[in-house]
Amino acid sequence: MFLYRSARRHFIRAAAFVLLVSGAAAVAGRLSGQKLTKLPLDQWPNYMNDSDYSPLTQITPENVTHLTEAWIFHYGAGFSPSASVGLDYRFEVQPLLVNGVMYLSTPSSERDSSLQSTITALQPETGKVLWQYKSPLHIHGRGIAYWKGNGTVGPRLYFATDKGYLMSIDIKTHEPAEDFGTDGRVDAYIGVASDVVGESKRDTFTLPNPVTVYKNLLITGARPGEGPPPEPRGDIRAFDAVTGKLAWDFHTIPWPGEANHDDWTGDTWKDRSGANVWSSLTADDANGLVFGATGDSNHADTAPGMNLYSNTILALDGDTGKLKWFHQLIHHDFSDYDMPTPPLLIDVHQNGRVIPAVLQTGKVHLAYIFNRITGEPIFGMEERPVKGAAPGTTGWTADAAHPDRVPTQPIPLKPPPTGRMLMTRNDLNKMTPEIEKYCADFWDANHIEDGSPFQRSTPEHPVVQFGAPAGGWSPPSYNPQLGLVFVNVTNSGNYGRGFGGGGGRGRGGVATTPGGADVAADGAFDGAATPARGATGGRGAGRAAAALPPSAPGGNGFSFRLASGATVSCVAPPYGALTAIDVNKGEIAWSVPLGLNESLVELGQAGLNSGLPNVGGSVATASGLVFIGATPDHRFRAFDAKTGRELWVAEMPSGGHATPITYMGKDGAQYVVIAAGGGGVVGQGLQVSDALVAFKLAP
Repeated sequence: MFLYRSARRHFIRAAAFVLLVSGAAAVAGRLSGQKLTKLPLDQWPNYMNDSDYSPLTQITPENVTHLTEAWIFHYGAGFSPSASVGLDYRFEVQPLLVNGVMYLSTPSSERDSSLQSTITALQPETGKVLWQYKSPLHIHGRGIAYWKGNGTVGPRLYFATDKGYLMSIDIKTHEPAEDFGTDGRVDAYIGVASDVVGESKRDTFTLPNPVTVYKNLLITGARPGEGPPPEPRGDIRAFDAVTGKLAWDFHTIPWPGEANHDDWTGDTWKDRSGANVWSSLTADDANGLVFGATGDSNHADTAPGMNLYSNTILALDGDTGKLKWFHQLIHHDFSDYDMPTPPLLIDVHQNGRVIPAVLQTGKVHLAYIFNRITGEPIFGMEERPVKGAAPGTTGWTADAAHPDRVPTQPIPLKPPPTGRMLMTRNDLNKMTPEIEKYCADFWDANHIEDGSPFQRSTPEHPVVQFGAPAGGWSPPSYNPQLGLVFVNVTNSGNYGRGFGGGGGRGRGGVATTPGGADVAADGAFDGAATPARGATGGRGAGRAAAALPPSAPGGNGFSFRLASGATVSCVAPPYGALTAIDVNKGEIAWSVPLGLNESLVELGQAGLNSGLPNVGGSVATASGLVFIGATPDHRFRAFDAKTGRELWVAEMPSGGHATPITYMGKDGAQYVVIAAGGGGVVGQGLQVSDALVAFKLAP
């Protein structure tokens, strides 16, 4: 974990944050002079509104350094200097801004059992609470959904809770909409749990928040758990926004008689929980389409074949749920290479024409771009052999009918990877001569080989494996004027001699040194010794323990121990980055480190600027800015969208592992707001808070 020592904090503030806002700074000329004749009623009516793009221009690259804190809302869980936060209790919400009112959900608290989850309405200019609804069940997730109504019913807010319920609140009465399901609640567990499963898995089944609103339908995936069959299914379903009745159901693992069911042998399809949409779907109202991206099939070792429709982008008819087109992006996923981000609607300009497109990111740092209407890969894709994979035995076989064929994976020809997918000896850390020598000696002593995408490490051919980084759910943002999509990535890898099969359950199973430290090339934390996970449980359960590699004197496995006791990965930085993709050319426009790595302060600027693992999305503005929190250094940043230059940074009560929004207040000021809750997969053991923080230009 990151160590926030007072000496380090003094150094950072003195040397690296000279641009932080000061209340005594001159303020003349800060406003752009933008005049508003009429405020739009619904400035941010849905999650990832307009692909996380805002047309506002009051805050610019020229005046962004004058942003100052406008208000803070505390939902009641309080502050802790060091805590771990479970999934149901994380504050990762992106608020909505509808008809001049901000709406958001707040979680309950592990630290205060009396605190209930709420739907909260705030005055967006002050953070003042207008009203709250206290939920009898936990509200989790990254947002809530808004439906404007049909003229006679509504408007309404929708949110999912634990135990598989979907609830609706009438905005006018602030109470449950009684005609939605039963007393404002629909039991979404019913219909995906067979008689064999029964009620046994209700406590682990939820719907992802927020659901997606398409016309008068609420469309959602599922979080059915990750156990082996029998489990609840991960179907995509649509519910009527008025009554809550089921409108249609798409089986993400095809049933007998449905297209592509033949990919599943015997009864391997039955009661399987995978191939589910973990995040939100994306609606394309103009073309009548809904897009969703699925995860792995869970325990792929029990089901040969490609495992359709796991790890797939799906285009469905929004009105009927009928399949329009699909592309499986990873065949027979054996390593939890999910597609955890919502599809992003973009336009691609080619040869004088505008192609409506959809972009999908995932855990392997590839960006796939398709024609929304036809499903055609705009920049092409090809099947490439997986190096070092034994045909028919590795779980990567693309054709179950021909197990003798070399396994392949589909790779987009453009754009290039947004982050690291492999490691060669040339990619060793060279931050100091001592680090470089130690890491080179370790590489050679352990006979580590140059890796390739999707290659699995074996005792005979050890490699550093990449993919499935923590926090892969971070949604991208898009600037249509520049044709740029902004993606934040974590460059995370594992080293161990002899990783076995894992059934698609994460990146555990890392070997340990005799001292008990993680032998990982992830650079994800400051290198403090932690018990290895995998052979004895956790998300890597089922993997065989790797052989213990020898360690060079003064080192700590595949990382170098500094004089302070912190360790630095043998993988070269950056460990976290913000990357811009030019979607018109299929190229990387720029990529810069993201986060201040205070644990490596003794390495100077090279250590500080090595980047951090990150969780949370970004928002882009027409004025040419990208706002993002995401990093566990509890800071919020603004970047120049054209160049990637960091323009502004502010400290917050905790990490902003959420997606910000921006809007124009009734007072004529543009605000930027982000949830700063901390916790989550890259914030465990660090400071956490209950703060929603708003910024605006100083007067």
